[in-house]
Amino acid sequence: MAYPMTNSTTLSRREMNKRDKRQRLLTESLRLFREKGFEQTKVSDITRAAGVAKGTFFNYFPTKERVLLALGEQMLGRMQQVEAMELFSRDSTRGKIKGLFHALSTGLDSDRDLVREMVYQGLRLPDLINGNRARMDFRSMLILVIEHGKRQKEINSKADAKFVADTLYMLYFQQVVNWCSADFTTSLPRQLDRVVDLIFDGVATA
Repeated sequence: MAYPMTNSTTLSRREMNKRDKRQRLLTESLRLFREKGFEQTKVSDITRAAGVAKGTFFNYFPTKERVLLALGEQMLGRMQQVEAMELFSRDSTRGKIKGLFHALSTGLDSDRDLVREMVYQGLRLPDLINGNRARMDFRSMLILVIEHGKRQKEINSKADAKFVADTLYMLYFQQVVNWCSADFTTSLPRQLDRVVDLIFDGVATA
């Protein structure tokens, strides 16, 4: 005997369908931006590739620039790429932070033109780091690693873990923006290593 779907089941499926459509739009936007470039890609190209009506696009993103912003949040703060076991297997706290930054910046070198487009379209630092969940995940991970370093006596016990985490957090995104705007001769991960070394030279125990 078939049972009627409850309101909660219907709502859940509706929400899943909405998330699926939004992700398809993001996935196809990313592919088209890489292939054709941001300026050359039209909203109609994205909706055709995603298999949705043009009006559906504007239910999720008011402009094409907002798609770029959403992709920026995914690409520049991808905590799902971080393997906690691999991260905490590193010997030092400094190494753990570098590992975290490397995990987050993996692949950005090959997408430099697209990341630069995100910056040039006016998606500046405050916009790129405005995702509350991403901010909490990233910042919480940094605090956890720094507190662990204090317990291991690798970091000065008087150092404020939250302040150090916020500083590293902001410097990560700042370096991404600088990397887009300047002709760095080094890769982004190597530049981030230099930032971590600069901070740790100030907070590490003697």
